[in-house]
Amino acid sequence: MQPWLAGLIGGIIWVSQWRSLPERPALCCAGLVTIAAVALLCGRYRAGRVCAGIALGCVLGVVHGVNTLQHRLPVECVRQPLTLWGTVASLPRVSTLREGVIRQRFEFDLRAVQAVHCVGPRRVLLSYYGEQPVVPGQRWRFEARLKRPWGLANPGAFNLQAWYAQTGIDAVGNASAGRVEYQPPAHARAGLRDRTRLAISERIARLPLAPAVTAILRAVTVADKSGIDNRLWSLLQHYGINHLLVISGLHVSLVAGAGYLAGRTALRLFLLAGWRASWLPGALALLCAGCYAALAGFSLATLRALCMLACFVLAALAGRRSGSANNLLLAAAVVLVLNPLAALGSGFWLSFLAVAALLWLSHWQRGTSLARRLLFTHLFMSLVMLPLGAWWFGGASLVAALANLVMIPLVGLVVVPLALLGVTCSLLGWSSAAAALWHLAGWPLQHLLPGAAELAHRYSPWLYHSIAASLPAVLLALLGVTLLALPGRRALAAAAPLLLLPLLLPLQAGVVREADRVTRITVLDVGQGTAVVLRAGSRALLYDTGGGDPEGVTMAHWVIVPYLRAQGVRSLDTLVVSHPDRDHSAGTATVRRAMAVHRFLRGGAEGRVAGGHPCRAGQSWRWPGGQTFRVLSPAGEAGLSSNNGSCVLQVDIDGYRLLLPGDIEAQRERLLVRRWGAALRSDWLLLAHHGSATSTTQTLLKTVRPDTVVISHGYANRFGHPHPDVLQTLRRNGLAPLATAELGALEFEVVAGRLVAVEAQRHRQRRYWM
Repeated sequence: MQPWLAGLIGGIIWVSQWRSLPERPALCCAGLVTIAAVALLCGRYRAGRVCAGIALGCVLGVVHGVNTLQHRLPVECVRQPLTLWGTVASLPRVSTLREGVIRQRFEFDLRAVQAVHCVGPRRVLLSYYGEQPVVPGQRWRFEARLKRPWGLANPGAFNLQAWYAQTGIDAVGNASAGRVEYQPPAHARAGLRDRTRLAISERIARLPLAPAVTAILRAVTVADKSGIDNRLWSLLQHYGINHLLVISGLHVSLVAGAGYLAGRTALRLFLLAGWRASWLPGALALLCAGCYAALAGFSLATLRALCMLACFVLAALAGRRSGSANNLLLAAAVVLVLNPLAALGSGFWLSFLAVAALLWLSHWQRGTSLARRLLFTHLFMSLVMLPLGAWWFGGASLVAALANLVMIPLVGLVVVPLALLGVTCSLLGWSSAAAALWHLAGWPLQHLLPGAAELAHRYSPWLYHSIAASLPAVLLALLGVTLLALPGRRALAAAAPLLLLPLLLPLQAGVVREADRVTRITVLDVGQGTAVVLRAGSRALLYDTGGGDPEGVTMAHWVIVPYLRAQGVRSLDTLVVSHPDRDHSAGTATVRRAMAVHRFLRGGAEGRVAGGHPCRAGQSWRWPGGQTFRVLSPAGEAGLSSNNGSCVLQVDIDGYRLLLPGDIEAQRERLLVRRWGAALRSDWLLLAHHGSATSTTQTLLKTVRPDTVVISHGYANRFGHPHPDVLQTLRRNGLAPLATAELGALEFEVVAGRLVAVEAQRHRQRRYWM
């Protein structure tokens, strides 16, 4: 293992975790280069080489970071109307929204921007709402409004901003109008790879197979995941086999193996003809793997496998032995040099740690039979992925070992080879043969998926379980699994289950509960919507379920449910949906499917939110810790608008009061003041209607007299919330609002009637690229 290479990797990863970059990056880099030079002079010492590697890694990380920030969209250009010229640089992800509106989402390489002061972004993630198909390689002119690559910040949820940084997205936006300025010919090099991928994906999508089957075939052939919806992803997650949707090192190795066998066959023919071409099998293996990696868009897993394969082949051609650990280290270094922010994604860690675990196991398995090695390897990797899955995804499949025992050979030895043969036939113009091969590849999936879906529906709690995993518990579990692989160490192997206990105990007991009198209020960052969680002891209340498409992706899927599971919440004591507007109610069905709800209250008109009981002024209940909940509005009046029919909830925590008013408007606020008077007094106020000018009157503020004001709104939203007039009203009352768009999720801790702590998620997870 090369010490300087390990240092290089560590240095690059370290910089990606910095909260800010140096104010004088050039001076910093010069200092780091000097350190590296001095360390190299001490090259005979291992520590010196490690220090040199760390210094060089830091230089690469800082240079990349400065370059990334310099190309971000300038703040003054946010949501300004702009004319963009550029080239479509990825496969479009097509989806149908409400009322049949078609959205095409794709990456767009900018060539020019109409406003000179907005020049800077190189790659933009655009959503185009026109009907004309977008094809990779085309040059377009778009009228668009852009935003900086801003993501939601919530504990336990997917970090979209890290994905933007890792992918190199400098801005995101919506295009309302566009036209093609250049259509590349079929043989043009620009966008040829992605056009080929798109053509293959469309041919597979047209097959008379179930949509889930064609979605899987598209994913494992050309890495097009646009057909994979939440339902299919959740199904595969229940069985722990969603990794099979990603073109991984396993698939690349199979293709490389086929190329190697073809090369060996050709080599025998060459030898009979008197030609010596010992390099042919390795070169053909590398060529086949490279072509497959190109079809996959050179994803992280394929790039890692390709780098390792290249190391083996080049070492063999040079007549030198190359250790697997060195190859893995070199592959990690290459991936990080090409993209210093690659380590921000779970794929980097899952990919390299899985291979490292295999290398570790192979070191101790020499001399055993092949069948025994394969079975033990499978069980070992299933145990390795348990803590990793718990850490990255907040849960694990309890049947993953059994499901993968069936699916890995099926997908790796049947589905993928047949599907790739179909791709080859398609590229050669043999459409009928391609369709037949794709049918054969999809046949086992066509018969397995319906049964798997039925089992998942009936026995979901027994298939997949959320795990609130801490980093120490994950590390202890990995150590325990590692000890299991040591042969002849029975005492250590016996201790391994004990090291797994901190991770597995939450399966039965949940996370360690705080006292009932400690109340945590979390205003989640759900963009232009609302979701507030109150927790005390073993009880939890959710006020509103965020926005999204109730028939598709919602904030409950991406934010609320992952957060609740990460906190060990298995059921809700109370769910309150203030009113039926989508930004408050879209995730209701998702939440109710994910966990039991003992009390469900809803505001607004009857029938617009399924189930539950209507909110009525005067309803109240109490938790064992002394938290009292009271509904203040509506009082059952007819003819109220959706906003004014919001369920207004007041919470009393040992004298510390919270007021959650939904989206009520000025008229309703004045009615509340007349009806409740001084009883409205609250210490903590969630601003009504996300800070809209229709709400938050001076009358309400004078009556409530809050000390803390929170605004839940989306970054650079199209409604202009919070309105400047509302902010001015707050300033006149000496109030400085806390906004989720700026601070991410906000967590408040109340003990004995006093607010004792306030934490902002964006401050907690601050990185320079955010």
